Amino acid sequence: MSTVTIVVGIWNALLLTALAAGIHWRKRVLQWITQLDGQNRNLWETGVDDRWAAFLAEHPELIDR
Repeated sequence: MSTVTIVVGIWNALLLTALAAGIHWRKRVLQWITQLDGQNRNLWETGVDDRWAAFLAEHPELIDR
């Protein structure tokens, strides 16, 4: 066997293992991904949302309808 064949075989085994792990723990991984936005928001970022909402209330022509 050549070195390329061995390397490709190992690479494929790693990819299949990662795929199997992703399928097995997909619910936990999706929960982790979707909850990141709420956990990492600080006060400066949340304050921007309030200011943006107030700005759009003053300028209704900018709201996409």
